Amino acid sequence: MTEKPNPANNEENSETPEDTDSHNNEEDTELQFGLSDEALQKELHSYAAALRQEFELSQSKTKDDESAQNVERYTRDFFKKNLAHAAAQIVWLSSNSTSDSIRLKASQFIVKEALAGAQADGDPISELLRSLQSPSQPANT
Repeated sequence: MTEKPNPANNEENSETPEDTDSHNNEEDTELQFGLSDEALQKELHSYAAALRQEFELSQSKTKDDESAQNVERYTRDFFKKNLAHAAAQIVWLSSNSTSDSIRLKASQFIVKEALAGAQADGDPISELLRSLQSPSQPANT
């Protein structure tokens, strides 16, 4: 028959009066309620670090938003600066492209933009085009 070990006989589980006295000696340790000053300081520093990290994160998000707006502004400025070159390329394509469809599309774009500008400015080109579109009247009556 197997015997169960008795916890009272087990050396690991048994406490001697010397062990209990060393753990509960009130003369060496004072009673503490709550956290110690060191623990409170440590907690305060951890909160301060978390607050700094949150602030830096919010600042970086603001910078990202500003940089996104700056990228859009810089892109639009770049397009505006290169508008003359792009218009020159379209004009060149309308005259020199080896593809008939490219020449036609470029020419249509140029005419469309010229007419839109002429209508807005009251340019005489629009009057000329209107007179060409209207049926001509006979000179002799």
